[in-house]
Parts: sequence; structure tokens; C-alpha cells
Amino acid sequence: MFYREPAFFVFLTPFGAAVPLVMRRHLKKRRREKLGSQFKDAILAISSAMQAGYSAENAWREAWQEMICIYGERGLITKEFERMVREISVNETPEQVISEFAQRSGLEEAESFAQVFCLAKRSSGDLVSIIDSAARTITEKLRVREEIVTLITAKQLEETIMAFIPAGIILYLNIAFDGFLDVLYDGVPGRVVMTVCLAVYAAAVAMGWYIVRAQEW
Repeated sequence: MFYREPAFFVFLTPFGAAVPLVMRRHLKKRRREKLGSQFKDAILAISSAMQAGYSAENAWREAWQEMICIYGERGLITKEFERMVREISVNETPEQVISEFAQRSGLEEAESFAQVFCLAKRSSGDLVSIIDSAARTITEKLRVREEIVTLITAKQLEETIMAFIPAGIILYLNIAFDGFLDVLYDGVPGRVVMTVCLAVYAAAVAMGWYIVRAQEW
């Protein structure tokens, strides 16, 4: 688009190969946010099952079945709960599996729930009411975070659209007005101008990406 030369395309392709490395942290954060959103429903399911009279071990199984209904068998939280239920079936305690999940997932809310659950199991207090209170508190925190993420995602979408507009304009002029931009593709001056434009464009996209995603770095 900026050079009309296959040689430049081949030369710049390795830079495109670096995109997955840049996106890796972003996608990892998105996956954690999605898992956290689903975990909110899971702990409410555990709390509801325990209020219905299920033991802690059976509450996990009931929550797993509910996650299958909500997110399907391929859901992130469904797979995690399937693993936890399988571990409980081979005599691991719910305290162990939820602590391991918190460590594995990196979710702050999972760590908080694991700590509350372990303390509640060790104490002689009302386990059901403690878990219910903790589940509702953590759920409210996750709900607020989801609202913040929704607002940030809207700004990120705006930034993505704006990032494609300059390239879209160049593509439109090349298609709609054949020969109108030929002066920018022929000779050294034209190449220099397009190189400067490409550099400014790349810098603007990088700056916009960083501004709306600074918390991910």
C-alpha cells in the first residue's frame, strides 16, 4: 500500500511476525478477564448448592453441571471445574482444589475466595453463610470490574477503527482515482515521502495502542 513493490512487502514481513509476541500479553489478560467473569457465576453456583443442603464436595459437582448449562463443555470455567471435580473424586479436598485453581489462574478473586473457604472450613462457624457472604462480595467486585472493562473495550474499539482509517484512505484513493497518487510511488522523493508517512502512521498506531492499553503493559 505504501510502496507498491513486492520486495518491500517481503522485507517488512518479519516485522509482522512480531505481532503475536506483542499480542501475547494482551490475549493472556483477555483470557484471564473472561475466566474471572465466568468464575463469578461459578462461586454463586457453589453458594446456592451449599444453601440447598449439598456438602462442599457435592456443591462443586453441582456447580460444574451448572457451568456446562451456561457456558458449554468447552467453557474456560467448565474445564477448570471439571478438573477440580475429578481431583475431588480422587480424595483431594475442596480446599486444595480451589487453592490450586487460584494459583493456576492468577485471579485475585479466586485467591480471596480460596482463603475465605479454607478459613471457614477450619473454623466452627456457619460455613454456608460465610461462603454466601464471600461469594456475594467477590461477585460485586467482579461486576464492577466488568463495567470498567466494558468502557475500556469501547475506547479500544474506537482506537482500532481510527488506526485503519489512514490506510483505508490510501486504499480508496488508489482504487477510486487511478494514477492520482502515482507521484508518491515513483522516484526517490515519492519514496521518501511515503516512508515518512509510514513511519508517522506506525508511531501513531503504536502510541494509540499504548494509551488505551497502558494497564496491560
